[in-house]
Amino acid sequence: MRYHAGFLSITLCSAVFAGSCGLAAGTDDNRQTVVRLQRIQTFDGFHTGSFAPDNKLLTLVNVFHVDVIEARSGRKLKRFDLAHSTFLNAALSPDGRLLATASKTIETAKAQLEITLWDVATGHKNLTLPAPDDDWRRPVNDLSFSPNGELVASSVGGIARLWDVNSGKEARQFPAPADRPGLQAERALLSPDGKLIAVYFISAGQGDNNLVQISELASGNQRTFATEIYSDWSFSADSRFLASTAIADKGKPAEHSVAEIWEVGSARRVKAIEVPRDWRGAYTVAFSPDSKLLAVGGYKKFGIFQIDTGELLVSETHRRPTFLQDSEMPNQVSHVEFSPDGNLLLSAGNDTVVKLWSVTRQ
Repeated sequence: MRYHAGFLSITLCSAVFAGSCGLAAGTDDNRQTVVRLQRIQTFDGFHTGSFAPDNKLLTLVNVFHVDVIEARSGRKLKRFDLAHSTFLNAALSPDGRLLATASKTIETAKAQLEITLWDVATGHKNLTLPAPDDDWRRPVNDLSFSPNGELVASSVGGIARLWDVNSGKEARQFPAPADRPGLQAERALLSPDGKLIAVYFISAGQGDNNLVQISELASGNQRTFATEIYSDWSFSADSRFLASTAIADKGKPAEHSVAEIWEVGSARRVKAIEVPRDWRGAYTVAFSPDSKLLAVGGYKKFGIFQIDTGELLVSETHRRPTFLQDSEMPNQVSHVEFSPDGNLLLSAGNDTVVKLWSVTRQ
């Protein structure tokens, strides 16, 4: 196995993100840190994966099955599969007892979408959530549990939905703003603290009609901001910020790919981090647990950026293609994710390879 470590010296957080970075008053801003990556595990045949909130388990998603493994050792604990189905996504509940999967099932001439809850210990199916959708081609990009594990959120059939995992019944829907008819929910994501749900609405028309709506679950209060999410988004661990991939100056000669960071409370964009042009885009984003760093995946490569400066600290090649291979589609880094303790980083590509990297900071 080939190991590679890259590093770059950086300056710690500025005042804009001081709250999320947790810097104490009087911190020496000239203090430097170093970030290094080292590959420790490679899993072939999986198109995505995610860490359990308890930091111990990891899901690996294959078209035909989902594996639950020990994050540190890579030892497989359970495999889940469904007849006549292809898996799209999976997520573990905070206590690791439940696994939610999104899949497309073809038992007749028509395909249908299913969201299934499994008991991790036994491997048995608990129940299938109602997921009506007349367009089976629609992706299911998000599955997220509430912190107490009693609710799960996703967007199905153009509607953002929240289900009760005990009864299997749909608890709530989150429609588009009344003054914006014709919008459909493409993505839905619960905040890590369980107090908010973010819904990304898209229109059949131009992208400048798209928007993100943040709803407070307890009060019902909402705030929106206009943006077009290119392919991925992610909450910070403290639920204060939302990062998304985007294209800046779209349609203009200066068009370029960025990772945008929005302050949830004010619905204000506070940062746009530009990715290297040879990455050919920003496809996926993830905050470090302390909100100081942002991982971004591009074409073949991914890297970790310092949020306050926008500086690229370290980058790696997710997969080195075979000789003369230069197709963008099988070389996108489609998912990055820090472990809850920040010591590991997962990278996944549409080349069906998932890798784990150790992350060290000095």
